[in-house]
Amino acid sequence: EVQAADKTWHKAWSLPGMADTLEAAPKPTARLRILNPFDPLIRDRKRLKRLFGFEYTVEMFVPAAKRKWGYYVYPLLEGDRFVGRADIKAERKTGSLHIKQIWIEPDLQWTPSRQEKLEAELSRLARLAGVQEIKWLCKRPLSIL
Repeated sequence: EVQAADKTWHKAWSLPGMADTLEAAPKPTARLRILNPFDPLIRDRKRLKRLFGFEYTVEMFVPAAKRKWGYYVYPLLEGDRFVGRADIKAERKTGSLHIKQIWIEPDLQWTPSRQEKLEAELSRLARLAGVQEIKWLCKRPLSIL
């Protein structure tokens, strides 16, 4: 049985020995990660909602007027919990990473430690995208509170 985000239990199939494999697996890192919208963890949207209580849609295929979040919004994962989402775009012509919007999950306290983790992850993403500067086009999460 697998416990869902809403604390209900559901019968599920697994390979033999899966309980031992899960027990031996390393614990989730406390690092905050920016996930690609096509990451295998979030590919199955129903499973994502059931296990993590996180609703997510890739809205680049949704007409702009009907989008709830944005064109290319990245889920934010900290440890084993989704803590928010961010609309981010690399502007390679100007060498900058634009943080267009950040949404924090309801009932989540955004702390200075969490903000530091986000800033570190944005720096990693900027390096990956080949840009040097991070530009906040919205308020940083701590100033949202």
